[in-house]
Amino acid sequence: MGDSTKPRVPLDGRRPRDREVLEKAIKLFHEKGYASTSMQDVADELGMLKGSLYYYVDTKETLLRKIFEDSHEEVREIAERYRHGNEPAIDRIAAFLRDSAMWYLTNLQRASLFAREWRHATGDLREEMTKQRKYYDQVLRDLIQAAVEEGSASADLDVRLAAYFVMSALSSLPDWFKPRGRDKAETVASSYAAMALQMIAPKG
Repeated sequence: MGDSTKPRVPLDGRRPRDREVLEKAIKLFHEKGYASTSMQDVADELGMLKGSLYYYVDTKETLLRKIFEDSHEEVREIAERYRHGNEPAIDRIAAFLRDSAMWYLTNLQRASLFAREWRHATGDLREEMTKQRKYYDQVLRDLIQAAVEEGSASADLDVRLAAYFVMSALSSLPDWFKPRGRDKAETVASSYAAMALQMIAPKG
């Protein structure tokens, strides 16, 4: 049950306590998995009673929704930056992939949730997440198709499968990348973009 002594204030992420609630939820969802994390777990991590947590959020899925919304807003900004422009499509593909990879690599916990835990969403949230995933696939497909039409990408390339292949590679980054490992985020992001371009527009 929630705390009936206080009216619930929607979680908007701008207040310090909101950010703390979201950060703790991201940490737990990443470490334990969304399905295995309870509202009690989140309250314990925050050092508050579960009833007090309900002042900020009504359900676990509301937390997941806010995390997804914040992540989508940031990654969509990257996509829209390169979706249209005067630069050659192949250059926009390279920049889009490099910047997207950097987002995944510098937001590992959120990126992992964004790539994996959407499957636990239900109803309209699952529908919205499905649309978001299709949006990123479509942005890359449009960019690759533009590169084909400009003559910088292989004319016989299966644009749809190429986009799926590349986006799947990006979403797997949180599965293996270690911030304290030998690979630097900038190097990995540039390498992923370069390898994708080699497939899309092979040279020689």
